[in-house]
Amino acid sequence: MDKTFFAGVNIEQVELATGARIGLPLRYYDWSGIMAHFPVSAAAVRNLLPSNKLKPVQLVPGTAILSLAAMEYRQISDLAPYNEFAIMVPAVYEPMVNIPSLPLLFPQSFKRFGFYVHHLPVTTQGACDCGVEIWGFPKIIAQISFEETNQVRRCQLQAEGKDIVTLEVEKMVTKGRAMNYRTYTVKDGQLLKTLIQAQGRFGIARFRGGASYALGDHPIAEELRALGMGETAVERLYAPQMQGMLHPAGERLPLI
Repeated sequence: MDKTFFAGVNIEQVELATGARIGLPLRYYDWSGIMAHFPVSAAAVRNLLPSNKLKPVQLVPGTAILSLAAMEYRQISDLAPYNEFAIMVPAVYEPMVNIPSLPLLFPQSFKRFGFYVHHLPVTTQGACDCGVEIWGFPKIIAQISFEETNQVRRCQLQAEGKDIVTLEVEKMVTKGRAMNYRTYTVKDGQLLKTLIQAQGRFGIARFRGGASYALGDHPIAEELRALGMGETAVERLYAPQMQGMLHPAGERLPLI
């Protein structure tokens, strides 16, 4: 891994209500992840968004995207290792023109493109407390386990003794590169936009399937089932070894 990725980064200390001290940006020294984007009714996911100023990214008019992502954080600054599962809606804040597909294909060209985080279960209380208090991430404690074969990597999400979702992504050829993306969360009556920087080895495949999900019987699973998600992924990501930085919120935007 690149030891220079974190060089020269200014660290700001934040004390949580629990008394724990967290240095920001939070540095993720070693992690892996899988992600897949599935088609869904734009009207359905629009109801998940907390503000009319956020518009779901559309594949074609009337069809938006729901993103499922699972991460295994093996070494992090100021936190014990934990796993995480994200359920997100790719969206743009106050777009002048909501052009189908382009924000997802060329995220760096759309400065107000990001992933609205709808659910973000994690496996440790420390990760939950930190994410909720600093960024307003919608975290709960859950069971998140990974397994893999030579062909696929699979993540199972469970909570309260019930299955929520299992995500499976086919492995692919990876190469070293960087990617930056942003998240949207709600905290203190505002929309927070937060930069996440990442680099490492990953592969991306578009419009090829190669990912699947299975829903369980937990209330979150029922919520996802009601959205009528398509079964064929429109894009998938496989990242076996990464580094990252989760920054303090860079913008606080009005909800109304």
